[in-house]
Amino acid sequence: MIALTYAIIAIVFVVLGIGGIMYLDQRFSKAVGDRPFVLKGRRIETDDPYVRRQFNKFYALRVAYSLGLLVLLFVVVSHVG
Repeated sequence: MIALTYAIIAIVFVVLGIGGIMYLDQRFSKAVGDRPFVLKGRRIETDDPYVRRQFNKFYALRVAYSLGLLVLLFVVVSHVG
């Protein structure tokens, strides 16, 4: 029973993690619209300060979301059993 619970928790957190990051990336794309930029790994190459600010904001949101999920995972797993 505990193994099934851990499997369900793992599936939920993988879906939340991938879905949340994809949602934040989509919101970033909507926020900058048709302005020119190139993503190279974790860096952005652009001359537009608006795009750079939006990238920094959404990157910080991605990090905060990931850390929040990690903390939530530890809390949920610690209460199983």
